[in-house]
Parts: sequence; structure tokens; C-alpha cells
Amino acid sequence: MKRIAFISLLLFLFIGLSSIAQSKKNTANQNIQLLKNGALLVRLKTSENLINAYLKKGKIAEAEKIKEEQLKKNKEIVAAFKSQFTFCKVYFFYSNNSSKVKEGNTAGCLYNSEFEIDSTFTSADFLIGEFDESATTNIDAFILKDKNYVQLKPPFPFMIKVTKTLVLERSKEEVVRELNAKLNDFWLHQ
Repeated sequence: MKRIAFISLLLFLFIGLSSIAQSKKNTANQNIQLLKNGALLVRLKTSENLINAYLKKGKIAEAEKIKEEQLKKNKEIVAAFKSQFTFCKVYFFYSNNSSKVKEGNTAGCLYNSEFEIDSTFTSADFLIGEFDESATTNIDAFILKDKNYVQLKPPFPFMIKVTKTLVLERSKEEVVRELNAKLNDFWLHQ
């Protein structure tokens, strides 16, 4: 009798774990479909709070320097996507428009790779991507998130690490190239 109960328990656990795994796979498949048929919206930082803090202190030169550095980083990100990303449509938006994008109000918020406002994308099918720190591992990476800015989970290829080793960082182009490859691979094997 104990043996039957034990086997029943194992069977119950196996079915439960299998069901959870299948649910995660279904969610990942839905996300890859959404991305392929919609777009990736890449969030670019503005450093607005830091710039304003320097301006309030009258440190105009420091504020200008931060603004220029952030613009340079954003241009590197856009150039990397322009040259390395083919999986789906990609648009860019600034972090100070995050609330609007979350609400689905993208009119006047999205930019193309030439930094021109692009109003051609009107779909509700999109994922968010950004260079950020992972919510689960605190690793610098390019991270894919849902519309509510919640980091996606495996088996979806949601994160591409920026660091190669403890001291070496990959270029934005290398990261975006790997993202493109992983998304294409996941698409082909879903």
C-alpha cells in the first residue's frame, strides 16, 4: 500500500512539473510569436534626473558632459541594432516616455534608426528591450521584458550578457548580434 502511495506521489509530482514546464514553453512561444509579428521597442536612457541635479547645482559643464555621454551610448545602441538586428521590426524610445509606452500610447514616442519620430508602428504586439541590470542576477545585459517592464524568463532567450569575463565587456554590436542569433534559433526550434 505504501508503495502504491509513493508511486502515486511521484506520478503526481512528475505530471505537475511537466505541466509547469509546458506552461513556460507555451509562454515563451507566445512571446517569440508576438515579437516576430510585432516589434522590439528598445528603451534608451536619458540620464534626465542626473542632468537636472547638476543643473540645479549650477554645474552646467558637468550636465552637458553627462548629456553628451548618454547621447553617444544611445547612438551606439541604435547603430548596433541597425547593423546587426534582423529578427523583427525595431523602434527606439526614451526612458522619459516609459509610462506612455507601457500604456500602449506610442504616438510620437517611437524613433527609427535615424533618430526620426516614426509613427508607422501602431500595434499592441511588442516587447521591450534595454541595456540594464538583470533583476535576478544583477548582471549587466541586454534584457527583454514584457509591456509592464517585467523581465522575461527561460526558456525564452531573454538576456544577453554584456561581460565576457570579469574585466572584458562586449561591444553593443556583439551583444545585439548574439541576441539576433538566439531569437532566430528559438524561432526556428519552437
